[in-house]
Amino acid sequence: MAKSFLDELTGYRVKVERDGKEIVNVPGILALPGLLIAPKLSIAGMIAAPLLGCNIHLENEDGKEVDIGKAVKEAAGSVANTAASAAKTVKEEIGKVWDDLSADDPEGCPEGEENEDDPAEPTVGEDGIPTIHVHSDDSGKE
Repeated sequence: MAKSFLDELTGYRVKVERDGKEIVNVPGILALPGLLIAPKLSIAGMIAAPLLGCNIHLENEDGKEVDIGKAVKEAAGSVANTAASAAKTVKEEIGKVWDDLSADDPEGCPEGEENEDDPAEPTVGEDGIPTIHVHSDDSGKE
């Protein structure tokens, strides 16, 4: 027959250790309300504990332990590796785009050329706003 959830939970203990000394040792049934009431704070505590030199262990009544701090460190390492890989890919793509843009011939751009048929001064429309006529080299005039 399977154990009920509460029976299963009472068989676990949450232990926090620092420098080999046990700081906290509470039954899982007492840790559950904290996890349910403040899940974000609980997760933040699990993440902060290894940074503060603490180890969090979840131990069942058979003596089997799960090192939560180790799992958090492994997950953080995985996230860091993924972020580094993504940053490298973005950097490479930006480099490719930059190289493509730099390879264009800047001399082929008609920057600063004036169209002799356009008046030296822009025309002013009925609303008083100046109008500038732009013609491409291959399309002819408007």
